[in-house]
Amino acid sequence: MQIPASLSRSTSSSNMYQRSLQALFVGAAIAVVVLATLKQIFDPADRTRCESLLNHGSWLDIEGTQWQPKGCMLRTYNPQYTTSCIGGSRVVMIGDSVSRQLYYSLVKKVIPDASTDGDRHSDIFNRDPESGTTFEFYWDPVLNSTKTMALLTASEDRVMRSEEKTPSIFLVGTGLWFLRYAEWSGGIDQWQHIMERLILQMGSPRLEPLAQHLFISPIPSVNTEKLSEERLRTLLPDEINKMNTFLKDATRGSSITVPFAWTKMTKTAASETKDGLHYADRIMAVEADILLNYICNNKLPKTPPMSTTCCFDYPSNYWFQTLMLGIFLVWLPLGLVVQTYYRHHAASSFFPSLTVLRSFAVVAGAVVYMYYADRTSLFAKGNKFFSWSTFISLIFLCIVAGSMTLKRAEKDQVFLNRDQTDEWKGWMQIVILIYHYVAASSVSSIYNPIRMLVASYLFMTGFGHFVFYYKKADFGFNRVASILVRLNLLTVLLTYTMNTTYLAYYFAPLVSFFYLTIYVMMYIGHTHNHNPVFIISKVLITAIITTTIIRVPFFLDTAFTVLRFFFGISWSATEWRFRLHLDVWIVFIGALFAYGFIKAQEISITTHPHWDTIRRASIIASVIGLVGYFIFEISMQKFEYNLWHPYISWIPIISFVILRNSTAVLRNTTSTFYSFVGKCSLETFICQFHMWLAGDTKGILVISPWAEGPGAWSFNLALSSFLFLMVAHVLSGATGELSDWLVTGREPKPKVNTAIPTVITTAERMPISAKEREGGSVLPITVKRQSVMVSPIAASAGVAGPATLKNLMEASLAREVANGKPSESGATGQQDEALTHLNHPKTTDSAGREKSGTATNGGEKKEGVVLQIDTRNTNSLRSGGAVSSALSPTSITFKSLWAKPVWKVGIFLGIIWVLNYGSTWRSNTPS
Repeated sequence: MQIPASLSRSTSSSNMYQRSLQALFVGAAIAVVVLATLKQIFDPADRTRCESLLNHGSWLDIEGTQWQPKGCMLRTYNPQYTTSCIGGSRVVMIGDSVSRQLYYSLVKKVIPDASTDGDRHSDIFNRDPESGTTFEFYWDPVLNSTKTMALLTASEDRVMRSEEKTPSIFLVGTGLWFLRYAEWSGGIDQWQHIMERLILQMGSPRLEPLAQHLFISPIPSVNTEKLSEERLRTLLPDEINKMNTFLKDATRGSSITVPFAWTKMTKTAASETKDGLHYADRIMAVEADILLNYICNNKLPKTPPMSTTCCFDYPSNYWFQTLMLGIFLVWLPLGLVVQTYYRHHAASSFFPSLTVLRSFAVVAGAVVYMYYADRTSLFAKGNKFFSWSTFISLIFLCIVAGSMTLKRAEKDQVFLNRDQTDEWKGWMQIVILIYHYVAASSVSSIYNPIRMLVASYLFMTGFGHFVFYYKKADFGFNRVASILVRLNLLTVLLTYTMNTTYLAYYFAPLVSFFYLTIYVMMYIGHTHNHNPVFIISKVLITAIITTTIIRVPFFLDTAFTVLRFFFGISWSATEWRFRLHLDVWIVFIGALFAYGFIKAQEISITTHPHWDTIRRASIIASVIGLVGYFIFEISMQKFEYNLWHPYISWIPIISFVILRNSTAVLRNTTSTFYSFVGKCSLETFICQFHMWLAGDTKGILVISPWAEGPGAWSFNLALSSFLFLMVAHVLSGATGELSDWLVTGREPKPKVNTAIPTVITTAERMPISAKEREGGSVLPITVKRQSVMVSPIAASAGVAGPATLKNLMEASLAREVANGKPSESGATGQQDEALTHLNHPKTTDSAGREKSGTATNGGEKKEGVVLQIDTRNTNSLRSGGAVSSALSPTSITFKSLWAKPVWKVGIFLGIIWVLNYGSTWRSNTPS
């Protein structure tokens, strides 16, 4: 049998493309990790990003509403988080009018309605009655009051007077008065003398510390364009810079913190001041947030999502995270080495085949990359921010990219063909990714259509699975398991590696739930599925039952209670109910639409005399439906829209489907770029949590921390997007292969090198004598009927050894091993062809007899040998050399059990039980 030249070239091109992508993925990932590691090595002091928080940052927007510390995510503190950190403590601040502004900003973090009225040049006191937090401000712009001196020496007095608390925050802010009133204050020289003494007093050892956290405020920048004439003559920017330089040198190595980021903040927000000196309250609120992030971030609960990374130590791993990383970083590399160089060794029976391990390595590499990106300080993170101009620009760029890659099929395509659905999933996924990246969830006019895009995925779920089960009626375990494993494999691995919850990656659980709903619906009474009344009634009844289960709290609450009791799983029934309820109807509408489509095909509706009228009417109705939907949704707030969404989401979806297929040009034209993304849409949706975004989607991942300036954000977006899409694409193929192997035992197809001559001939199975069996000259195997290409060298008498033959079995046989049953589809004697390299002109069969096999491919003569093995019976493979069993008895026993559905389910539930009940120890015993 000869391989067609076109197939050979196509396979070679596909394999080269896959190898190139994998090499590019590995190279890019290694480069990014190495650069991040070097940053950690050469800047170990900033491992927690404290130095970046205090000294570096920029405004993400020109309005000055979102401050971005360099390389970390800043938390905006509210009363709840603030009191959990400094509640019941004492905050003391001394200084001038700028320090007073900061004082009020800090007070409002605990007491939002605190009054700011009163004598400006006097001391101020505030107390929160609920938390017992006290705030004290002492007016002393030149630091010469007796009260200031008393506060600086108060720690010694507190040893004798235990009723006075040690301040949690002690901040001194002064300097501008020494410039403004240099005649009587002594000017800069006097300020430097006072600051030297102050720094010595604040940082000196004492019986009890002056405060838990000591701060000196830097001299704030001024806007010379808005200063009064008197201030303009005295508040000189050069003098302010000299004073800040002195502060930086004087406090270096001391226990006193100076947040120089405040000066950058005011300097780059020059428009946010009316008098050139005092800045808007929102600027001062961010200054207070920097103070609180420095003090409090490590005190907050360290549970996902890790949405705060400034001055933050990531928690140590729990035992199940260490177990997952051990599998990825120890067991897997060891298996690759063993299966590559020591296949004949007994240790090889503890590992899957090399092809399986390679697929697993791609998945493991991606998961480990995400772990180090989002669960360590190795990679920088950034805050999200919304900007209409940014959102529109990114959407426009993606439209251009899609338009530039349009292609038209040579033949007329069917309604909702594969290329079209891949494209549909692709552009929707791109829009959803942009929506997440720019934090557009707060904008109702964007949030509402995004909800419709999620519903579109579920519409395709209902449509596709209904068509399959209606036409094929294949309700076998393997198909169900394959779909569920494919949907959830990456999600489950991330759940235990990242210490999150399964429902946090809501898309995979959502699709899995509705897939199982469709499966159960189609399975019950499936022999009557072709009865129109029965099938329509069944869809409607299932929709009503499903809606009842979702809406009535008893059902989900009970189910989650059972999961918690038996498996230690703690999920939020309220959150899950919200997710399910939003799209409860669209899956069944997709199923009914699929049924209508099937019936339209059966009656050949396109040949109907009134087809043109029907088509035009449906186009007009679809245009009205789309326009009407967008007019309606744009006028609704997101929470109000959520109430309407389950009942109206089908209108724009079906309208789009009809318009997309309304003409031959539209139906047959697709975008390659969108299809590329659509083919890995599941992986992009899941991986975005930790690879493109950060903090479980609460921030963005920064893989170019060295880039600064106006273009840094755009550069990081381009670089991270390229790596993200490349990883997702490679990961999509690997998870598919791994899922198939886990369910069916079918190993990934080995990569064919078509540059080496190949040809298929047949070696007949020969009877095996008892003497031969006892003498060990045969290899016992049990596989389905296969045609396996064998290297002539490997098949030569006296040359083929146990390693070669074991490699042959593991790399080439694509069906289950050690299971003589026919495939689930019922086919027996099925012949699959797996090719391995041929690099020798002489061929022999497995018994060592010379056997020639020739074929012509492109004018070139090919020679080789294929062993055809019929496994409907248990047979043996004869070799002229030493032969050993391809599988150990333990492996055969395990694979026999794994082939039974009940054992697969049991093993899976056992693993989940161990991991989840073990995870109940995590609050006390992190590893």
